Amino acid sequence: MQAVLKDSGLKITAQGCKLLEFLTQVDEQHLTIENIYLGLNAQGETIGLHTVHRIMANFEQAGLVVGRLFESKNAVYELSNKPRHDHLICLTCGKLIDFIDPLIELRLGLAAEHHGMSIHHHSLNMYGHCFACQKELNSKSGKQKV
Repeated sequence: MQAVLKDSGLKITAQGCKLLEFLTQVDEQHLTIENIYLGLNAQGETIGLHTVHRIMANFEQAGLVVGRLFESKNAVYELSNKPRHDHLICLTCGKLIDFIDPLIELRLGLAAEHHGMSIHHHSLNMYGHCFACQKELNSKSGKQKV
């Protein structure tokens, strides 16, 4: 962890190392500052909420993490070393799914080329209802899926 922080131009601190280690070990990759704070404290780390916020801002500025705002007020963070991907977001339960579609990537590349651009990065977020929430919404409204 120290090498990653050093290579990113960040000051090497015990708290920064612990936070980065936590991010690399958790299964969930879309975490709010509060999720990170609670997760660290559940592991016995005594890092304050303000400190987590400050370190994550430094991580984002250094390019270690990407902060994203979806439909909620709170940003979620994921490690920046993941392959380029897009998101499906449920408007009811907030479920967030990463996906990679080579056809979407191809079409974006072709569109950019057609218009004389090269893509540095893009963001594709699709909002809807996961099947479980859609089923619940349909049962509440009396509608049946056709």
